[in-house]
Amino acid sequence: MRNKTFITAVFASFAWNLYLVGGVMLGASYALDRAAGGQFEVFPTYLRIVYILNFALIAYQVVIFTRSSYGIAVKPKWIVKAFVILGALGILANAASRSANERWNVIPALIITFAFYRILKSDTKRTEVAA
Repeated sequence: MRNKTFITAVFASFAWNLYLVGGVMLGASYALDRAAGGQFEVFPTYLRIVYILNFALIAYQVVIFTRSSYGIAVKPKWIVKAFVILGALGILANAASRSANERWNVIPALIITFAFYRILKSDTKRTEVAA
């Protein structure tokens, strides 16, 4: 992945996701209408705990994407496919949200999912060439 503009867009999308998920974890007012369907006036404790796990997952995605962008092999290999599937589910969930502000989250979700799809396809090509 050598396209610097695309890589910048991916990292900006990660930053937005971490900012938003961090806002839910901390109960920040800016996140109320941008997460969890915009249905809460105060985020409940169980949701904050779920978003802590979500934050860890996004941080792991940043690590995997960074390693891949430097040409370092991603292990385990199935994780990229899992990120593509989770990303597609995230796109659908955001697109179906009752909150208009949350629907905007489709854009960074799409960028990140496409980035992992590109990694998946480039790894598949390398495997086919090696075989």
